Amino acid sequence: MEKLHIAVAGISEMRWGGSGETTTSDSNLVLHSGNSDGSRYGVGIFVSKRIKKALFSWEPISDRIMTARFRSTLNKLRQGDINILMGDFNAKIGPNNTGLRSVMGQYGTGTRNDNGERLVELCQLFQLVIGGTIFPHKDVHKYSWTSPSGNTHNQIDHICISRKWRHSLLDVRNKRGAAIDSDHELVIGELSITFNTVERTP
Repeated sequence: MEKLHIAVAGISEMRWGGSGETTTSDSNLVLHSGNSDGSRYGVGIFVSKRIKKALFSWEPISDRIMTARFRSTLNKLRQGDINILMGDFNAKIGPNNTGLRSVMGQYGTGTRNDNGERLVELCQLFQLVIGGTIFPHKDVHKYSWTSPSGNTHNQIDHICISRKWRHSLLDVRNKRGAAIDSDHELVIGELSITFNTVERTP
């Protein structure tokens, strides 16, 4: 994460038992939410030491969902929370955005599946935009999962952002070659946000 200069990263299938926060030897912060023994699932959030003082609060919901809030200001618009939903949804969205331009762009890849329909409906309900569909990258920079055989590629991991802040999202693409020991690619979203620091009480 430090090598790639990542400020905040969502982690799926983390497999750490229970919930809590850990400070790494490099002073970065890792938040995690999992089941009691860490045998499966589990999610986490990596927070860079550069912005961890901006962490306002966080909550472990389950071994598949957690939330975190950061104190921030936008470069242009300075009011309201920016809701970001990210993770492995097993959701293929595809490029067809007819009647859905408020939810997605035309640059998704693949053929929409049931999980894709559910994600689209969720984004419609909560006024979110699917970031990986609004930037015209080559497919090789959109794929987030490759089958063990290497013959099948899908875009199933997504970063979604509040529709109101869509233009603060500057780019979404995979980071090919990042060593994350997974059959998923690291998906990176670039935002135009400046974080304010706050004092956290124990």
